[in-house]
Amino acid sequence: LVRGDIIKKLSELFDINSDIVIESIEENSNVKADNYLFCAIEGLTVDGHNYINNAVENGAVAALVSKDVDVNIPTIKVNDTSYAMGKALSKFYDEPDKHLKIIGVTGTDGKTTMSSIIYQLLNMVDKCGYIGTNGAQCSSFRDKMNYTTPPLKDVYIYLSKFYQDKCNYVSMEASSEGLLTNRLKSLKFDVGIFTNITKEHLDKHKTMENYVAAKSILFKEVKRDGYCIINNDDDYASVIKESCHGTIITYGINNQADIMADNIVIEENKLTFNLHYKDKKYLIESPLSGKFNVYNLMASIITCVLLGFDIKVIIEAVKKIKTIESRIEMLEYNQPFKIVLDYAHTANALGNLLEYINQIKKGKIITVTGAAGGRYDGKRPDMGEKTTSLSDYVIFTTDDPRFEDPNDIIDDLVLNVKAKNYERIVDRTQAIHKALSIAKEEDIVVIAGKGRDSYMAVGNDYLPYSDIEAVEKYFLKENI
Repeated sequence: LVRGDIIKKLSELFDINSDIVIESIEENSNVKADNYLFCAIEGLTVDGHNYINNAVENGAVAALVSKDVDVNIPTIKVNDTSYAMGKALSKFYDEPDKHLKIIGVTGTDGKTTMSSIIYQLLNMVDKCGYIGTNGAQCSSFRDKMNYTTPPLKDVYIYLSKFYQDKCNYVSMEASSEGLLTNRLKSLKFDVGIFTNITKEHLDKHKTMENYVAAKSILFKEVKRDGYCIINNDDDYASVIKESCHGTIITYGINNQADIMADNIVIEENKLTFNLHYKDKKYLIESPLSGKFNVYNLMASIITCVLLGFDIKVIIEAVKKIKTIESRIEMLEYNQPFKIVLDYAHTANALGNLLEYINQIKKGKIITVTGAAGGRYDGKRPDMGEKTTSLSDYVIFTTDDPRFEDPNDIIDDLVLNVKAKNYERIVDRTQAIHKALSIAKEEDIVVIAGKGRDSYMAVGNDYLPYSDIEAVEKYFLKENI
């Protein structure tokens, strides 16, 4: 991200009398820059107050603190440095958050798809930015990042960029870690959307109660005149509702809700269903297929309607939605079988993906997948069972092992698998090549877990790696 040439006085950021010039706001004491405000954030494992002297050496001219500290620069003491940092960032970047309507999407699965659908729909009727797993986007602006929810400073830089580009909306993903570590602190949301909750990230949250509580933070930050859109079919819907500010709107297929769907017809690259809203029935036709996309589309359509757009205009826009990157993305190399690239990396996401693939298959399903190291390992046996039960053949392989042995991760994946329809190939490129080599006409090769990631996380390193490049190498090698 470009730092820019913004300059503000400290008195413009806080209600104090100070002419100190501030050229940036930072929470990392290792940043070397002139005249910055250092924000001492007390995080989950690191306390920024311990690094103020380091920040001073690197160019900090003032510090935002919540504890008494002994330093030779001015300090502003507050109760909550994360919140105060957010407010200061807003003022530093001329309050872009007050000029944009902000939509936040949270849940275990579906965040990227739903926020991307909303981004596309709003850009067909107005102008919207996006922040999430697939980077930050608005008009011709694109920026890749390694976060679902970026650090607070980056969020405000993106919001500022969107506002300068004359966006009126921003659709963004809110991860549980991002919410828990205050990456969205001080932002107020016009719409908060809940997709679902399944067992995930318990290495960080320890219990499901903590995980749900982290997700709930988003809905406490919804404006009083805003909307909380809740998946009423999820087991944790009632818990999430307890945290909601604003008006609660529910959606679902199985349980009674404000917005419901029936007559669902799933075909390859086509989905139709009836949407029921306010005693009226609407036919929805979408190029995004799969039952899980019924939920994504219901919530996305109603979000646009609640923001003031005509439902019939939005329904027409749904017909023009494009494939979302790394979500049931079909790769084409003139091969006689299908190749599907997908980011699915939880048991629920794999289940949703493979259930859809089973509905459209004509031949066999060959799946290549793994599980990330250094992450919640309790989900791995469920992932292995789900994948082998919904595939004809599975190749378990490496996926961002970090400091774990890939063989140990695969041991976890196959722990409860009774079927014999799988093999282990640790090298991911070799695993993909094996899947492609055994695929016959009308088979479907599913490559799951990494999507369009351009790296493999090994130890502390991010080594260059791409599933798409692995596929391309195979077809180059085979002269196809």
